[in-house]
Amino acid sequence: MNPTDKNSSLSQIASQRGRSITSLLVDIQDSPTTTQERAISFIENLECLRLPRYPREDGSSSKVHVRREIIDGLQYSNYVALSYTWKASENKEGPSGSYRVQKRQSKEFEDSRPRDSPLDRIFHYMRAIRVEHLWVDQHSIVQGEDTPDCNDPTCEHDLCVKRRHGMAVMDRVYSLSDHPVGLLGRPITLAWEMKMLANLLQGKFTAGKWQGVKLSRKRNLREAWVAVRLLRRITNDFWWTRGWVFQENHRGGIKMKLLIRYSDHLERLKRRYEGVRSPYGSPIFGDVKGELCIRSVDFFEQATRLCLAFRKRLATYRNPRRKRMEILERILHRAGKYSLILGPSEPMTPQIIADLDEKDLGEPWDMLSITANCCGYSVRLNQEQLRDQGASLSLSILAQCLLNGEVLHNGRPHDHSIRDMKVSKYIKHALFSEFESPDSTHSHTFNKSCRFINPRLSPSGIHTRGHLWKLGKVINTSNWPSRGAWVNPLKGGLKGTRRKQLAYLARWLKAEGHRDLSAKIWDYLDRDAQLSGVHGKELNFVERYMRSMGEAVADAIESGRELILGSLWDADDGYSPYMGVFVWESRDGSQAEIRGSFENRFRVDGMFAFTASRPEDTSSDEFDLNDLDRHVSFQVQVEGGNAEGVPSLRIKRWLSGLCFFAGVSRSDVVFPWPRDLADITP
Repeated sequence: MNPTDKNSSLSQIASQRGRSITSLLVDIQDSPTTTQERAISFIENLECLRLPRYPREDGSSSKVHVRREIIDGLQYSNYVALSYTWKASENKEGPSGSYRVQKRQSKEFEDSRPRDSPLDRIFHYMRAIRVEHLWVDQHSIVQGEDTPDCNDPTCEHDLCVKRRHGMAVMDRVYSLSDHPVGLLGRPITLAWEMKMLANLLQGKFTAGKWQGVKLSRKRNLREAWVAVRLLRRITNDFWWTRGWVFQENHRGGIKMKLLIRYSDHLERLKRRYEGVRSPYGSPIFGDVKGELCIRSVDFFEQATRLCLAFRKRLATYRNPRRKRMEILERILHRAGKYSLILGPSEPMTPQIIADLDEKDLGEPWDMLSITANCCGYSVRLNQEQLRDQGASLSLSILAQCLLNGEVLHNGRPHDHSIRDMKVSKYIKHALFSEFESPDSTHSHTFNKSCRFINPRLSPSGIHTRGHLWKLGKVINTSNWPSRGAWVNPLKGGLKGTRRKQLAYLARWLKAEGHRDLSAKIWDYLDRDAQLSGVHGKELNFVERYMRSMGEAVADAIESGRELILGSLWDADDGYSPYMGVFVWESRDGSQAEIRGSFENRFRVDGMFAFTASRPEDTSSDEFDLNDLDRHVSFQVQVEGGNAEGVPSLRIKRWLSGLCFFAGVSRSDVVFPWPRDLADITP
């Protein structure tokens, strides 16, 4: 974020601009948005450099000529996508000018823009893994110096369009590549450093899983702190400080490799670790001579475990050392693994924004593009126009979050302290963080898709569409048979034990007179039986989401938890049969959830749920829409309706459930602004 806006509090922004925060957010929404910059044609015509036939010889004055070659990145993924810093490392990197690269639109050659050192290293790596094509941004994307006379961000000149398309879809280059690689500048020069790093990557400094991680009793505290200091030196490299590099590593995912040079005299020591693997089965150092080839997720995993375990130990001291805490926090900001840092109910977006807030972005407004790429945002604000209009960058980031369906928890008590929060901290505070994923091992993937459908901002709040449910009968399952009821066939997409629990539920509902819902559950079990042996990635969105909700309801029954039935609610249509079953937890005061009304149609006693879901938008063959599947399921409080009869809803909690609404169109609703945010005025 820009220096004048980054550290401003919400109240300061409102005072500086003489407007309420919510009105400023609505104004930002009214600027042009786009989904039309991520052109698939850029990926289909990926400009790569071809590996030179012979390596560069040290001390030779002859130039190495590197040719361009176009590949289809959608069909051919066997290329290296290079992540490196344009600025030279603080460590000595040697001369430049030894490479000549073919120009984009001719057979002539020009001096390479990247320095000799990164090209030497990556070409050496490519020879070792036998890969022929290299994607490197300085040559594979049109740069500003290629269009020096153009300052128009909407220019339709061919090179200008290619530059915009490349910048917009660059993240996909890394996610599609089989070999995304990050070049770290600081080398390993001492034997103890290599040994320490090997122990770290094998997980020898910590014990326990997930939130229960702790320092291993087999290692003394001093040795563990030496490992932390090594992590600090590694993560102080320029590579860890750049915003675009953050995106490249994030999108490279489990395929991303980190290359760390080591001194020649350590070659014999490195060979001792051939065949040694991380806890997840990957070689800790690889077999590329001169380079430690470390899987990024392994490094992040073990760095995070060590820092969390050490932080937990320091917290037990009466006077924990502040400087050590700061070192741990800085490492976690740079190399923290979100599945360990965040609780299973939290979204990743606030942490992504907080980490980017600490990065060097060069152009502060690039924060919008990087956030969109990392968070899977299909709606992108026009950052050039907003910047030229003098809009608040901080609020633009918040507005982009909301326009992509991120959920503000508007049902919390009024909190006066948010006035003094900067926007990145407010996002962490205010986004809903009580999701309940049925699959605890992939909870953050589930949480990432918990977003509203086609939201729109207005002075009254966030408008969206979905289904409103009137909640009714509560079912106590604690006395139900633990094994459920027999179902034929037993096998399906769901485990047999879960199918039996749902079969008992269907029989119980029929016996109680709820035949419509009972029939829907039997139909669901029949469809599930046809998906036996079909894994999650092979399912379509509806099948995948219904399976996860079926698991949630079945597990609740097995645990003896309460369920609650719901019927689709429309005040004009009168009676509606139960067509949904939700996992329930009785709470005091839950029976009085209508606090007022604007029209007679909303003068209804009871409890409500709001659900909405849709698959990702894949409608365009021309553009990568960067969309996600979306689903939300909340217990809500109905406050009334506006002049158009649109219900006004406040979130109470997450509410997992199996719902059947085929053929029923979505209804308009509005989620009012959180009261404390709406109150921030000049």
